[in-house]
Amino acid sequence: MTDTAAETQSTASNPNEPSNSKELLHESKLTPVQWLILGLGMLASMIEGFDIVVISYTAPAITQDWGVSSEQMGLVLSSGVLGMTLGAMLLSWMADRYGRRVMVSSTLVIAGVATSAVVLSNNAVELMVLRAVAGLALGVLVASLTPLMGEFSPLRHRILIVSVLVAAASAGAMLGGLFTAAMIETQGWKSVFLYAGLVTVILGIIMQFVVPESIAFTIKRDPANALTKVNRTLKYIGQPEVKQLPAVSERESQESASVVSLFTPSRKAATLLAWTAFFTGFVVVYFISSWMPQVLSNAGLSQEKAIQGTVAIPFGSIFGTMLMGWLTRWIPLNYLVAGGFVLGTACIFTLGSMTHDIAAIPFGLLLFLLFFVGITLMGAFSNLYNVVMTIYPAQIRSTGLGWGAGLGRAGAVISPLLAGVFMGMGVSMPMLFVIFAVPALLAAICVWRTPMREL
Repeated sequence: MTDTAAETQSTASNPNEPSNSKELLHESKLTPVQWLILGLGMLASMIEGFDIVVISYTAPAITQDWGVSSEQMGLVLSSGVLGMTLGAMLLSWMADRYGRRVMVSSTLVIAGVATSAVVLSNNAVELMVLRAVAGLALGVLVASLTPLMGEFSPLRHRILIVSVLVAAASAGAMLGGLFTAAMIETQGWKSVFLYAGLVTVILGIIMQFVVPESIAFTIKRDPANALTKVNRTLKYIGQPEVKQLPAVSERESQESASVVSLFTPSRKAATLLAWTAFFTGFVVVYFISSWMPQVLSNAGLSQEKAIQGTVAIPFGSIFGTMLMGWLTRWIPLNYLVAGGFVLGTACIFTLGSMTHDIAAIPFGLLLFLLFFVGITLMGAFSNLYNVVMTIYPAQIRSTGLGWGAGLGRAGAVISPLLAGVFMGMGVSMPMLFVIFAVPALLAAICVWRTPMREL
């Protein structure tokens, strides 16, 4: 439906048409093909979540097999994170210039090939290079997949769908851990990389042939010739065709997908707030995920219970991420995310006060508290991706997401190192939790002040 027609004909009179004149998809209707596209996106997110942590799951077996030193293994573990950071920051613009679909499919294939090629590696240096290549591809994938799925989602459910997409990465990491344990036991650690890489390549090929380019990208990047392409996509996904497209300004169609575009006068403040929220969020999240098993073990829990307690956090993250996405129907997203960080801070303070005698606390109560950390803190952090999806327009959305998440990962690199330094200085565990609660509060303030409108 055209913009003019949308304004003169209500949704009540024609429920198959979008009610928002800027939206070409029905605001709440999902067709079978849209379900298929979103399902493939969820699988891609699960694979991405597993591929990020697969090296951590296999590190003990690699160390035992090759006799790799701790220093070398540290470099291997860091190479993937560094690759993701550089890929997200330096290459995410390609999704805004060449298209979401082609970047999602190509990065899946590249990451899959690099992952499967680990079976041919013979030393830590070769492994480090392959993980860096896979990380580069995954960094671009994160910045491309979220906008692609969001732009195929109906307006009414968009934030919830993106929240589920982000939660799928945590689910992939958890399920991947079970897969890794079974494969290492029967076929060795290299088989994990082989099969994971093959599945990733196959999914990338399927995405290229099944998923069309997003309508929002097509309109913003080539408005003069977009009508035929958009109608072809609408027909393919089972949505009504249109006679006219929403108006696109010359500035929107010609705007360069670069970091400079994130700092126009109307976007500068929101960009700096989003970057700060990502950085401080990564600092506290990676402190929790990196040190929690060690903290619980040092506090008197058995190794088995320390691992079980840590697993409760990503499990809670899945619920928290989706819950916040659902609640945005009634509560503004930035308020929900800020509230999640504040509640997460309270949980961190509580955990810190318990560390001197955790063994005396009922294990069920401890599990619940850690699960609640996942719901609040991790759920809020995951929904930062939705914040970026909201504030940037389609023509620079991947660039904005890539730079936000990429710079944020600097916090992921710094956080474990800082924690180690503080521990070496003799900082008590309760005080350590207090120190790392401060970034969570800063993230809450930044998100609270970020305007939830496209800039």
